[in-house]
Amino acid sequence: MENNYVVDHNQYFLGRDKNGKSHYINEIQDIVFPIILEIDRICRKNSISYALGFGSALGLYNYQGFIPWDDDADIVFNYEDLDRLIEALKKDLSPEYVFDCYEVDKRYNILQPTIKIKNKNGPTMKDYNYKRMKDRIHSSDGFFVDLVALVDVPNLKTLKKHINKNRRRLISYFIKDYIFNRDPLKLKNKIKDEEKKLAVAYKGSSYVTQTMVLPFPSPKKNLFPKEMIYPFKEYEFNGHKLYSFNDLEGFVRLFFGNKSLKRFDGNKWVDDFPMKKRKALHIKSFDFDTK
Repeated sequence: MENNYVVDHNQYFLGRDKNGKSHYINEIQDIVFPIILEIDRICRKNSISYALGFGSALGLYNYQGFIPWDDDADIVFNYEDLDRLIEALKKDLSPEYVFDCYEVDKRYNILQPTIKIKNKNGPTMKDYNYKRMKDRIHSSDGFFVDLVALVDVPNLKTLKKHINKNRRRLISYFIKDYIFNRDPLKLKNKIKDEEKKLAVAYKGSSYVTQTMVLPFPSPKKNLFPKEMIYPFKEYEFNGHKLYSFNDLEGFVRLFFGNKSLKRFDGNKWVDDFPMKKRKALHIKSFDFDTK
């Protein structure tokens, strides 16, 4: 077998701009990938570990790059490195990018990933959650990369307890933030304080999960054996050496299911994901006209 990854030469349609010009998902990836390389540069310079996660990890495993129809990128890091990462971004992030997070600006919506790094200039976009998860900072409408903190947790029962607790809080958070257009600052402060305390209390546990501030994922789907995640390892992604999980295949199987993995058909590697579902999932609107 010549290649151990899927080759896909299709172009996946994104939509038409206000002038009627067709755009394709690979155009987004051409904007997002330099942000990934900038994160890689900063993390290497400051000895901070990171990993391509979630959809980006699946793309790495199947394609050695982006899933061809994926319209975003995900990077994870250890919560213990949060303060160091923020200081590194303040010091070393290129002026063409900007980053937002609660630890720097308490207006940040904590239902979003821990940190967002955005293009400051160039094409702009709105995702499907832009009304329900208000951006009160509004530093940029540029395309972005999400960075999610990973925390230790002892078992599924504990994870479920904290996830369910934060899910119950969503009602008051949503009413205040979305319905009454008021920043739920007290609730945000309380949740983020708990996040820090739990990260300390559970440090050294056998499992890893996304920060429990994010109440959306299924707890069972987001409980990973620590040896599956750490230590992060280098892989080839879009022709560059970037980091992802220690057991990349194990992660993909656990998070996405066995059917998501590439399959050899006797001639080449293929992805069985249905063609009709191969489209952008996050972008509601976009503008590539930067003049």
